[in-house]
Amino acid sequence: MLHILLNSPYVISISSLLSFSSVCDDLICIQDGVILSVINNSYVEKLYKNFNLIYFLKDDLSARGLLTAAKKNNLIIINYCDFVLLTSSHNRNMTW
Repeated sequence: MLHILLNSPYVISISSLLSFSSVCDDLICIQDGVILSVINNSYVEKLYKNFNLIYFLKDDLSARGLLTAAKKNNLIIINYCDFVLLTSSHNRNMTW
Protein backbone atom coordinates (compact mmCIF):
# COMPACT_ATOMS: atom_id res chain seq x y z
CA MET A 1 0.00 0.00 0.00
CA LEU A 2 1.05 3.58 -0.62
CA HIS A 3 0.29 6.07 2.14
CA ILE A 4 0.10 9.70 1.00
CA LEU A 5 0.83 12.19 3.77
CA LEU A 6 -0.42 15.61 2.71
CA ASN A 7 -0.99 17.10 6.16
CA SER A 8 1.61 18.13 8.67
CA PRO A 9 2.66 15.23 10.93
CA TYR A 10 1.72 17.54 13.82
CA VAL A 11 -1.92 17.73 12.64
CA ILE A 12 -2.81 14.11 11.92
CA SER A 13 -2.82 11.09 14.20
CA ILE A 14 0.58 9.48 13.65
CA SER A 15 -0.51 6.54 15.82
CA SER A 16 -3.38 5.88 13.38
CA LEU A 17 -1.03 6.12 10.43
CA LEU A 18 1.29 3.61 12.08
CA SER A 19 -1.54 1.24 12.97
CA PHE A 20 -2.70 1.14 9.32
CA SER A 21 0.79 0.61 7.90
CA SER A 22 3.23 -2.25 7.58
CA VAL A 23 6.92 -2.52 6.77
CA CYS A 24 5.95 -3.48 3.21
CA ASP A 25 4.17 -0.15 2.66
CA ASP A 26 5.62 3.01 1.19
CA LEU A 27 4.94 6.59 2.27
CA ILE A 28 5.07 9.71 0.14
CA CYS A 29 5.05 13.12 1.76
CA ILE A 30 3.45 15.93 -0.23
CA GLN A 31 2.10 19.41 0.54
CA ASP A 32 2.52 20.04 4.32
CA GLY A 33 3.50 16.39 4.80
CA VAL A 34 7.02 17.30 3.67
CA ILE A 35 7.52 18.85 7.11
CA LEU A 36 8.40 15.28 8.03
CA SER A 37 11.70 15.91 6.21
CA VAL A 38 12.91 17.90 9.21
CA ILE A 39 15.04 15.17 10.75
CA ASN A 40 14.80 16.35 14.35
CA ASN A 41 11.04 15.99 14.61
CA SER A 42 9.62 13.43 17.00
CA TYR A 43 7.93 11.28 14.35
CA VAL A 44 10.77 10.49 11.96
CA GLU A 45 12.27 7.51 13.76
CA LYS A 46 8.90 5.82 14.27
CA LEU A 47 7.88 6.26 10.66
CA TYR A 48 11.21 5.11 9.21
CA LYS A 49 10.90 1.89 11.21
CA ASN A 50 7.36 1.23 9.97
CA PHE A 51 7.65 1.89 6.23
CA ASN A 52 9.60 0.28 3.44
CA LEU A 53 10.50 3.59 1.75
CA ILE A 54 9.59 7.22 2.41
CA TYR A 55 9.52 9.67 -0.49
CA PHE A 56 9.28 13.46 -0.56
CA LEU A 57 7.87 15.58 -3.38
CA LYS A 58 10.53 17.98 -4.63
CA ASP A 59 8.27 20.92 -5.50
CA ASP A 60 6.63 20.87 -2.07
CA LEU A 61 10.01 20.70 -0.32
CA SER A 62 11.20 23.62 -2.39
CA ALA A 63 8.04 25.67 -1.72
CA ARG A 64 8.61 25.30 2.02
CA GLY A 65 12.37 25.99 1.97
CA LEU A 66 13.23 22.39 2.91
CA LEU A 67 14.84 21.11 -0.30
CA THR A 68 18.48 21.82 0.62
CA ALA A 69 18.16 20.18 4.03
CA ALA A 70 16.36 17.18 2.53
CA LYS A 71 19.20 16.70 0.03
CA LYS A 72 21.80 16.92 2.80
CA ASN A 73 19.91 14.26 4.76
CA ASN A 74 19.89 11.91 1.72
CA LEU A 75 16.11 11.67 1.63
CA ILE A 76 14.39 10.15 -1.41
CA ILE A 77 13.19 13.16 -3.38
CA ILE A 78 10.91 12.63 -6.36
CA ASN A 79 9.14 14.78 -8.95
CA TYR A 80 5.51 14.69 -10.12
CA CYS A 81 6.19 12.11 -12.85
CA ASP A 82 7.75 9.81 -10.25
CA PHE A 83 4.74 10.42 -7.99
CA VAL A 84 2.37 9.26 -10.74
CA LEU A 85 4.48 6.14 -11.34
CA LEU A 86 4.59 5.45 -7.61
CA THR A 87 0.82 5.68 -7.20
CA SER A 88 0.20 3.50 -10.25
CA SER A 89 2.62 0.84 -8.98
CA HIS A 90 0.61 0.30 -5.78
CA ASN A 91 -2.74 -1.48 -5.73
CA ARG A 92 -4.07 0.62 -2.86
CA ASN A 93 -3.52 4.17 -1.64
CA MET A 94 -4.50 5.84 1.60
CA THR A 95 -4.37 9.61 2.11
CA TRP A 96 -3.60 11.20 5.45
